[in-house]
Amino acid sequence: MNMAISTSMNIANVCAAERRDSDDPVPNNMHRLLNDDQRIALNLKQQFGWFVAFVRRPLFQPMSVVLSNPDGSDFVSIEEDGSMRPFYNVRTRDVD
Repeated sequence: MNMAISTSMNIANVCAAERRDSDDPVPNNMHRLLNDDQRIALNLKQQFGWFVAFVRRPLFQPMSVVLSNPDGSDFVSIEEDGSMRPFYNVRTRDVD
């Protein structure tokens, strides 16, 4: 393998790891990032014990707020219009 290609691949892997490690699972300014419909949906769910498990922030895509029920067995994502969509792509060992 070419040394330049190997080095650039290693740098890309390090940058990706640092980008993920530097962000908090739930940003401090999350309520400012949500629209009104999402804020209303979040408040309604929180009244029943649901909490924000994490916020996904994929590159070049809108962020997704993922909620968990009180016992951590179900996850939903809040859509732009405030509706809820089941969220299955969760490794439960990563969510505390």
